[in-house]
Amino acid sequence: MKYFSIVSTFRNPVPVDGETLEELIDEHKAYLQKGFDEGWILVSGPKSKGGGGIIFMKGASLKDAENYFSSDPLKKSGVQDYEIIEFELHDCQPMLKDWFE
Repeated sequence: MKYFSIVSTFRNPVPVDGETLEELIDEHKAYLQKGFDEGWILVSGPKSKGGGGIIFMKGASLKDAENYFSSDPLKKSGVQDYEIIEFELHDCQPMLKDWFE
């Protein structure tokens, strides 16, 4: 299993109006829910200063992660870009050890 930190950043300027952006964010959250339901997304959330977010996930390969995020509603609409960084686990809190198999 491989582990990834995903950093998303809104494009500047954001190419949609505020109402459309809120709809896309709702679609994005629904899209991520599959990963939570299946257990391969650990956490996700917006950056505290806005303009994107952070996600931690696991998967079979970098290509799988790239493919998944290429279909995200915020990516497909041109609002957000993703930087997907593969990392190797050194250590974690005991409560997380099961997720990191």
